[in-house]
Amino acid sequence: MIELGKMQKLYVVKKENFGVYLGESEEAERESRVLLPAKQVPEGCEAGDALRVFIYRDSQDRLIATTREPKILLHGVAVLKCSQVNRIGAFLDWGLEKDLLLPYHEQTRQVKSGEDVLAALYVDKSGRLAATMKVYPYLRMDPP
Repeated sequence: MIELGKMQKLYVVKKENFGVYLGESEEAERESRVLLPAKQVPEGCEAGDALRVFIYRDSQDRLIATTREPKILLHGVAVLKCSQVNRIGAFLDWGLEKDLLLPYHEQTRQVKSGEDVLAALYVDKSGRLAATMKVYPYLRMDPP
């Protein structure tokens, strides 16, 4: 199963001029494929090749893959820089093209642009990745 917010190994199923479709196996069904845009496709990539990718949602809520690893993974905690604040919340730079939303109701204090924020990554009720400053449930108690 392709999992949102995690790095995973997927296989190139189909090559198009706008990118490649990835699936869990080389024979993945059409519904269980995700697009890796052309600018992210490694040179010389062919059908059947395995790629390590991160899965998130684009601006149209479609699952999309990237070969870039973000600064934070699902249920993880990291310090991220606030790139912008607007009427729906703050946006954090997590190392991908699209910034990560930190909604106002998930902020423990008002965040300002340029500030570093300790945040956790979760899937919100609409199925999108979002950040929260309420990190205590995401902290681990077991030492390495």
